[in-house]
Amino acid sequence: MSAYKFLLWDIDGTILDFLASEKAALKALFLRYGLGECTDEMIGRYSAINVRYWQMLEKGEMSKPDILVGRFREFFEREGIDASKAEAFNADYQQALGDTIVFRDECLPLLLEQRETHILAAITNGTRAAQKKKLARSGLDMVFDHIYISETVGFEKPNK
Repeated sequence: MSAYKFLLWDIDGTILDFLASEKAALKALFLRYGLGECTDEMIGRYSAINVRYWQMLEKGEMSKPDILVGRFREFFEREGIDASKAEAFNADYQQALGDTIVFRDECLPLLLEQRETHILAAITNGTRAAQKKKLARSGLDMVFDHIYISETVGFEKPNK
């Protein structure tokens, strides 16, 4: 028997392959917005910007609304794309992230096994819109006993 009653899980990059969802969402939205092809190299440049912005959020240097739009504004400017599209693009991106669900390794069987002996909770900094869609489409909303989305609870990880 485990000494732990509760097991806390992150969603993006732990259970679900966030990079696969990110890539699919960016490619689809570039086509929808008539921005041409979003190459893998462009996605790499966007990902570097995105990681830097999320690190600023974790350090308390930026608010979540500022990072969500700011990352696309910076990316678009660097790529020579009209940055005025950043806000609308981000809104659509939040939904598009939930269109592609890819589980990492053997996470789902592991979660189902752990659910038999533990109380499972998802803890995520992802946006409410993106996470609710991902959790519903993946079936994880039925696996976890508790789901804590930072926007809903009012605190970002790693804040207590």
